[in-house]
Amino acid sequence: MVHSAEEVEAEHSDCGESTEEHEDNGEPPGQPEWKALFYFTTRRHVWVLLAGITFSITAGLVVPVQAFLLGKVFNLFVQFGAGQLSGEQLIKQVSKWCSWLAGLASASWFYHAGEYFAWLTFGELQGKNARDRLLRNLLEKDIEWYDMRKSGVGALFPRLQMQVQELQLATSQPLGYTFQSFATTILSLAMAMYFSWKLTLVILATVPICCVVVAYLSSKMQRYVENQHESLSEALKFATSSLSNIETVKCFNGQDSENWKYTQAIRKAASWYARQANVIALEMGFIRLATLSMFVQGFWYGTSLVDQGKSNPAKILTCFWAALMATQGFMQFLPQLIVLEKGRAAGARLRAIIEQIPKSGEVETGSLQPDHCAGNIEIRNVSFAYPARPKQLVLKESSLYFKANEMTFVIGRSGSGKSTVGQLLMRYYQPTTGDIFLDGTALKSYDVLWLRKNILLVEQTSTLFNETVFQNISFGRSDFERVTLEEVKETAQFALLQEVVNDMPQGYDTIVGSKGSSLSGGQRQRMALARARIRDTPILILDESTSALDYISRSLILEAIRFWRKGKTTICITHDISQILDEDYVYLLEKGEIVQEGFRKAMEAAHGSPFQGFMETLRGEETQRNVEATGEDQEVPHIRHSLLSDSSSAYTGPDLKSLSSEDSLDAFFSEPPTPHMRYMPTFAKGAGAATQRHSQYVPTGLAPLLQKLPQDIVSPKPLLPSPSSPAKRHSHTPSEDSFQAIAHDMPSVDGSDLQQMIARSGSVAVQDRLSGVKIRRNYSVAVEADEISPKPVNLKRMFRKPPAEKAQTEAYTMRRILGTVWPSVSWRIKVLIVIGFLCAAAHAVATPVFSFFFTKLIQTFYVATGRKQKALRYSLAILSIAITDATLSYLMSFLLEYCGQAWINSVRAEAFRRILDQPREYLDHADNSVSRLAECLDRHAEDMRNLLGRFAGLILVAVLMMATSIIWSLATCWKLTMVGLAMAPVLYAITSTYGRVSAKSEGLCITAAEATGMIAQEAVTNIRTVRSLTLENMFLEKYHKATAAALKLGIRRAVFSGIFFGLTDAAILFIQALLFYYGAVLVSSRQFTTTDIMIVFTQLLMSMTNVNSIVAFIPQLSSSRDTATRLLKLSTLPKTSHEHLGTTQVAAIGDIAFNGVTFSYPTRLAATVLSNVSLSIPANTCVAIVGASGSGKSTTAALLLNLYTTPPAPFETLPRITLAGRDIKHLHTPTVRSLISIVSQTPVLFPATVAENITYGLRSSSPFRSPRSIRAAGAAAGIDEFITSLPSGYSTVIGEGGLGLSGGQAQRVAIARALVRKPDVLVLDEATSALDVVSAELVRQSVKRLVERGGMTVVIITHAREMMRVADRVFILEQGRLVEEGGFEELSKGRGRFARLLAAGEWSGEGEGEGVGG
Repeated sequence: MVHSAEEVEAEHSDCGESTEEHEDNGEPPGQPEWKALFYFTTRRHVWVLLAGITFSITAGLVVPVQAFLLGKVFNLFVQFGAGQLSGEQLIKQVSKWCSWLAGLASASWFYHAGEYFAWLTFGELQGKNARDRLLRNLLEKDIEWYDMRKSGVGALFPRLQMQVQELQLATSQPLGYTFQSFATTILSLAMAMYFSWKLTLVILATVPICCVVVAYLSSKMQRYVENQHESLSEALKFATSSLSNIETVKCFNGQDSENWKYTQAIRKAASWYARQANVIALEMGFIRLATLSMFVQGFWYGTSLVDQGKSNPAKILTCFWAALMATQGFMQFLPQLIVLEKGRAAGARLRAIIEQIPKSGEVETGSLQPDHCAGNIEIRNVSFAYPARPKQLVLKESSLYFKANEMTFVIGRSGSGKSTVGQLLMRYYQPTTGDIFLDGTALKSYDVLWLRKNILLVEQTSTLFNETVFQNISFGRSDFERVTLEEVKETAQFALLQEVVNDMPQGYDTIVGSKGSSLSGGQRQRMALARARIRDTPILILDESTSALDYISRSLILEAIRFWRKGKTTICITHDISQILDEDYVYLLEKGEIVQEGFRKAMEAAHGSPFQGFMETLRGEETQRNVEATGEDQEVPHIRHSLLSDSSSAYTGPDLKSLSSEDSLDAFFSEPPTPHMRYMPTFAKGAGAATQRHSQYVPTGLAPLLQKLPQDIVSPKPLLPSPSSPAKRHSHTPSEDSFQAIAHDMPSVDGSDLQQMIARSGSVAVQDRLSGVKIRRNYSVAVEADEISPKPVNLKRMFRKPPAEKAQTEAYTMRRILGTVWPSVSWRIKVLIVIGFLCAAAHAVATPVFSFFFTKLIQTFYVATGRKQKALRYSLAILSIAITDATLSYLMSFLLEYCGQAWINSVRAEAFRRILDQPREYLDHADNSVSRLAECLDRHAEDMRNLLGRFAGLILVAVLMMATSIIWSLATCWKLTMVGLAMAPVLYAITSTYGRVSAKSEGLCITAAEATGMIAQEAVTNIRTVRSLTLENMFLEKYHKATAAALKLGIRRAVFSGIFFGLTDAAILFIQALLFYYGAVLVSSRQFTTTDIMIVFTQLLMSMTNVNSIVAFIPQLSSSRDTATRLLKLSTLPKTSHEHLGTTQVAAIGDIAFNGVTFSYPTRLAATVLSNVSLSIPANTCVAIVGASGSGKSTTAALLLNLYTTPPAPFETLPRITLAGRDIKHLHTPTVRSLISIVSQTPVLFPATVAENITYGLRSSSPFRSPRSIRAAGAAAGIDEFITSLPSGYSTVIGEGGLGLSGGQAQRVAIARALVRKPDVLVLDEATSALDVVSAELVRQSVKRLVERGGMTVVIITHAREMMRVADRVFILEQGRLVEEGGFEELSKGRGRFARLLAAGEWSGEGEGEGVGG
């Protein structure tokens, strides 16, 4: 997040500041402790945790009990082979133990189902608590904390969401499986100790060595995890920035640049993950070596005990079976280790975020809550610097006094410190020095919530929430649940919104979209003002809150505000001095200091004062306008009054006319600064002077207009004090007669024209914008602020929601997903994949081979002669197998994880490339929101890697192991093997049902998690508005409901999946009991030997154990399948964009022609934006395209840059848009865009240096990337002096997480970006609307020089008279039609639409009002 104020000189510019100061993630120093997994465990969770531990331990008991039973059964077969039991006795004894085994299976079903349910529930509870606490804490943090995020909040929160997911995953089944594995290991070892403690100690002799090695390797793991996390955060920052600004990316051919930056970041993350994979693989390989080789010394010593008569074969076998079970229990834990490592790192990081920076320094002292707020504010000797750059003061010992019940203005240029005043009064920050007093009491003494209920700040960027119109307005009241419809209607009427709302199909129940994307900027500002009206605080701060309104609407609303705020304290922070009346009190700031203050009339009279400079500049401009407009044929009466003539005034210091066109455009900024003196000769700071101020003066120019307007608009009646008053469902819309009466006093403007001017911000402003509610965002280049259709539009149909999509998309099969691996990776990776799977295959075969030699080793106990020699031979064979298997295990794990990372890097790089390649309308749909796409590229890709890195290898091992065992068993004892195979369909049915249930429920849970994330993202990214309106509790309640719904889904998943999970484990035990019984039957009938039966038992038992371990991964497998499906769909997006159709490359744009162009946006086909527009722009000329908001001006620029394409018409013979006589559809789009530069109304900055922002999209070999070209462009845009004043100059990082720029400064960087590449065509789309008069004049001088020099076509889309005058020809659009064209002087002297609107004052001054600030 960047500072919303204009005070850039206080922002940080040194991007190399310490990572401790700018760390986004609150990463804790050192190694996180394992207790980090339980940081979010509450007392209520303890019972679930204890239940999970209990079930895990009891489920873990199943394995040692199974080992005991298996030892008994194996001993019976050995005794039968030795002739100690008859066949009948064998069957009887085996039946008894098989009955116990069947009973154990029933108990196992219950314990494993309970374990699964308890741990998944515990994980859901941890996730919910972590989410709730995290959002609560984030909503309590200082604004300073948000400003310090180097990756920006937009990229930070998706990463936090991923960490919550990692914590939730680690504390669910993997943690339960860990308890179960350790319970199995410990209890199995206890059993082994019971039967032969000496042999057990010998077997465990290598455990200390294992512990030392594992501890050493684990110590390196955490650093790799943190570094990977940091690189992924950087990648996410690049992704969100480019997707949020897709128009600019496309217009400047920045796709390759964004792809390169994103790919470099994920490659860096991949290198850190490769180190993680290496450590995990080493751990697994070493532990496997140690656990398998321990049988060598164990059997050698066991044989000695038998020979010495200190033990018998039965005890030795039971001891070995128990030790084997303990080994397998520990081995099954190892794949969960990386999940647990990430979980504890995530837990520690989340807790560090919560504990990072003391919570809300803004509320740490205040507790005062008086019953009344008078509204006297005194800022006494305050100095302030933003925390990111504490050495750069924004305010310097400034003192201001805002008298209660009066309206006071604060003006100043960009970076002068105006907006900081409002930020300090809201207590977003604390003054560095000095004090602020409210009603004589220090501001910090007040309770911050009470303060914000009595002071409201309405900023320039008006934030709306993804709620209805009614809710967005009612949010202004703290008791918004009790606001009535009548109250909302009254405030909407006050803000000239009634007609807008009436045109909406659902009226006040219409959802406005994320950030109010379905409304224009002016409509959003008016809704914010309506919200302020219903809040009706004693103190109101308006910070450029009407800058996006047209002149008429702005004038009406500001006068309505004056009537409304009578008797209340109002502070207007602005760069537009057109609404400052003679009797208004004004503070003028320059570079953080008060250089003049007083009543406007007195300030104007003070000779040589800074404010007088504004008026001198104003008078000179007005005189020039009047002279130019005078002529004998001029019959359009001049109704421009002093209020209108002030609209572009500003103190310019030196005379701008003295700047030669050959001089550097930064000459003005090199002038000596104005002496910082205070002018107070005309007033005294006291009640006497103050009482003579009055704020209800109506300018003469607007008096007839305001007198004819309905009084409930100009002076709305007070809102009902009690929300319990009954609501009357009717609206107060100004009648048409009122508009005709007003027009009577303005003879040059008929009633319909004036009605359109006032209503333009109303009904027509919303018609087509609203067709994209919830499915489209604002366009900064391609979409007009308010697009309208000349034909009647069925708004009801346009607002109809699309059919609800399925809650979850069916996941791809494993075969389909893994089928994308081979085409996605390089040949080097393909070779590594082959080696990895070969190692997996060999690893799979190693287990049956180990089983065979293990059986042979067991048989040595009953060999009369040569026992030691055979034991030695088989022991060495097992040692060789252990070394080989450990090596294979390491190679399999590392290579497949490494190749899995390469796979997802390729897939998500392709997905990102495809997203950037989609037509512009792709991102207009809610399903393709930036937050969802970012999560897909980030967390979903990380989950997807497990399919190849972990699960593919394990599945192959299980399949091959089963196949090897089955073939071996068939060759040894086919009858017993066939009985086992007969049970395979039953086991498959249970397992597949478990997989389907798990997959479906996992998809629902992922969707629910995304929904909760969107709520939190909205709250955090709009933190200033949330805090200003004290909506923290509202968002917390809404978020709690969403997380509760997600928890409910998670618990349902735990119930149904737990049943089948327990059944899969129990089924294996049932099958084992059946095999043992039938084996006894076969042996007793002498059909097969005891040795054959025992080999089959060993093979099948070890294979079943491995299959059972695969079943444990099914929930994670289901999650990875779902996330892989979502990412793969992005990576296979079609390449059918119209941008690829043209192939002809041109060296110049040449003449531009629109031939009967009719166009509708793809998401709003019913609304015609341009209708049969034909215009011609000769090369090397300057034209202006003008018209009211919604007339289609910006759409022409979008079509010119091929962001959209015109639909083919039947029997079309003439190309609709031609460049140099060629159909634009046949031209190579990147070439066209390289020859056209655009500066849009909303500037876009990328997270990069100033130089990189200016040269954005240029190839590295371009000569325009030279420092000289960059500085020349900066000077032409009027930003060079400011940039060079920064410590890092043009190397200063700006954009998300970097130096915060004001709107005007950001716009100048955007202008420099357009100028540096010396394009054939320069498009200025309201490019100077955010600039103060000095900066705007610098840009106009640059444009004039470009026009005079020739060689460039300039297209100016503007409302500003001064910019129109630069043009050779002016085109007037109205409701999508070209209604007039000609030279500026020709049109202004005529009687056409242009002259009438110009005379009415709609286009007077720069943009929407320009003056002092930027």
